[in-house]
Amino acid sequence: MDKMPTRSTEALLAKKAELVRKNKVGKAITPSQYAFPCFVLCPPVYADTKIANNPWMKGVEKIDREKFMAQWFNFYTVLSSNALVYLVTPVKGLQDQTYLNSAVYLPHLKKSDVIILSNFTAPGRPGEEVMSGGMLKELGYQVFQCPFKFEAEPELKFLHDNIYIGGYGIRTDIKALQWIRDNFEARIIPMRETDPKIYHLDCSVFPLTKEDTMICTSLFTDEEVKRVEKVTNVISVSKNGAYFGICNSLKVDDVVFNASNLLYLKKGDEEYTKERAKNDELEKICRKLGLEVIYFDLSECEKQGAYLSCFCMTLSNASLRV
Repeated sequence: MDKMPTRSTEALLAKKAELVRKNKVGKAITPSQYAFPCFVLCPPVYADTKIANNPWMKGVEKIDREKFMAQWFNFYTVLSSNALVYLVTPVKGLQDQTYLNSAVYLPHLKKSDVIILSNFTAPGRPGEEVMSGGMLKELGYQVFQCPFKFEAEPELKFLHDNIYIGGYGIRTDIKALQWIRDNFEARIIPMRETDPKIYHLDCSVFPLTKEDTMICTSLFTDEEVKRVEKVTNVISVSKNGAYFGICNSLKVDDVVFNASNLLYLKKGDEEYTKERAKNDELEKICRKLGLEVIYFDLSECEKQGAYLSCFCMTLSNASLRV
C-alpha cells in the first residue's frame, strides 16, 4: 500500500500542479519557469593553472584540487539548500570549466526561454560552451551560438524589463551586444572595459535589488554612468572593492553570497587591510538595504583570477526582475 503523502509532499504536489496549469500541456517546462531560484554549476574536478589566460595568473602556484573541491563543495552545499542546482559534467582538459562563463539566460523572453552561448577566444576556454549548451537543450531551452566574441553571463547583467548592462572591450566584442539587441528585443547599455584586471562586467557591476545596482564608477566614463543612472539607482563602489570581488557576488532572496578569506589572513598585512575594507564596504551597503551577507573561503579559485559569481550561471532567481 502506498504511504500517505506528508504535508510537505502535498505542498510540493500542489506547486507542481500549479506549474502544469500555467504551462499548457505539451509545452516544455524549463527551470527558468519555476517559482524558486535555479542555477548551473560545474565541480572543479580539472581546475588548473597551466594556461595563464588572465593577468591575475602570472606566477601563481599550482591549485590544491582537494582543497579547492572542499571549498567549492561548501559553497555548493549552502547554495543548493536554497536553490535548485544543475551540474554540468566536468571534462578533462577544460581547466576553467568550473567558471560558468559559457552561457547566459535572457529573462525578458519568458515565453521562449532563450540561452545565448559564449564564443570564447581566450586560450583554454573553447569547448566549455559545448557541454553547457548540450545540457541546456535537454532542459528545453532554445540555444543560440553568438557569432561574435562573447563571454555570456559575466558580460551581460539583467536589470529589469528588457534592460541589460553589457560589457565589452576585452573578452567581448561590442558586435556581440549589438547582435543580441537586434535579434532578441533587448535594450543593452554598453560599458567599455579598459582595466586588464577587470576583464568581465561582473567584476565591476552587480545588480543588487530591483532598484539598486552596485558599480565601480571610476572604471567607466561619466557618460556611461549617466546612461545607467536613467534606469537604476547606482551605488558607487571602490576600485579596491572591485579588485577584491565586491561585485562578484550572488544574491538569493535577501542574502548576498561573497568570497572572502579574511579569517585566514594576518592582521596588519596589506592584503588583510584591503580585504577587510572590501567586506566593510559590502556590509555597509547591504545593511542599508536590509540584506544579509555570507562569506565563503574560495582562495583556491583566486589562483585562476576568479571569485564567487564566476561559479554560477543563473536560470531563475528572485533577483531576475522582469
